[in-house]
This record gives sequence, C-alpha cells and structure tokens, in this order.
Amino acid sequence: MSDPSHDQFLPYFLPVQADLRAFIGAAVRDVVTREDVFQEVAMILWKKFDLYDPARPFGAWARGIAIRKILEDRRLRGKLPESCTVETLEALSAGFAADEAEAPWADREKALHHCLEQLPERSGRFIRERYHQNHSIEKMAADAGLSIDALYQTLSRLRRQLRDCVQRRLGLTLDES
Repeated sequence: MSDPSHDQFLPYFLPVQADLRAFIGAAVRDVVTREDVFQEVAMILWKKFDLYDPARPFGAWARGIAIRKILEDRRLRGKLPESCTVETLEALSAGFAADEAEAPWADREKALHHCLEQLPERSGRFIRERYHQNHSIEKMAADAGLSIDALYQTLSRLRRQLRDCVQRRLGLTLDES
C-alpha cells in the first residue's frame, strides 16, 4: 500500500526536475557522476518527502539535499576543488531560487531558445560547444584561435547578453549590475 504523503511527490518533483539536473550539472562536470548524483538525490527526496514543509519552495529543499550529496560525492571521490565550496553551491542555489521566483521555467526556456536563435553563428557555436557539448575551454580557445582569457570574456559577455535578452522577453526589470 502506498504512503499517502508520497501521493503528492510527483507534482512537486516533476516541475523542478530539469532545474535540479541543471543545478547538479553546474557542480558535477562528469556526465556519469552527474546522473548518479541526480538519481541519489531523487531517491533521497522520495524517501524523505514526509519531512518536506510545503510552506517552503520544493526546489530550494531539493537543492539543499543536492548540495549535501554533491559534497559527499566529492569527498568520497577525493575531488573537492576550491571552486566547489559549500558557499559556492549555496550561492548557485540562491541563483536558481531567484530564477524560480522570476518566471516559470517553461517560459524562461522558450525565451532562452528564442535568444539563442538570435545570436550570431560563431557566438551560438561557442554556447553550444561549452554548455551543450561540454567542450573544454582549452580546446575551444585553441580551435577558435583565442587565448583562454579571451574565450572566458567572450562566454561571460554572451551569458550576460542571453540573460538580458531572456529578461526582456519575459518583461522583467533589468538590474543595473
């Protein structure tokens, strides 16, 4: 017989699933490890669902569990780079929380898709290679004939352009940062 508290799990979990995968993917670069961590986090969320407080955002609760799982995985594998501190993961989680509050994910995804299509071909290729195909910065820079620093600057500029474009498409106020 199923636990009645678990009958509501999927309506909470499914809307944040893609966000949770993205959050874990931002911290775990290896594809196999990333999927393992996601599956373990999903299982923990299911098992501990009766502890979830519906007055709080489910996505934030899920990311809190993911942070602990990511750090545990890194400790077990002996891979905890300085850039992946608890503070870094919490800041990343706060960014996801801000995105959740701004607009539904599906609307943001449509806006991002539109904005990606508006990029010049070379810029779009940089974004695809880095974020969809997981190419290394070193390889991309060498292939493009750029220094690593120049490529980092280019990607930073492109991310800013995409963020601003998505915000404009969604009618959100741009901050002055």
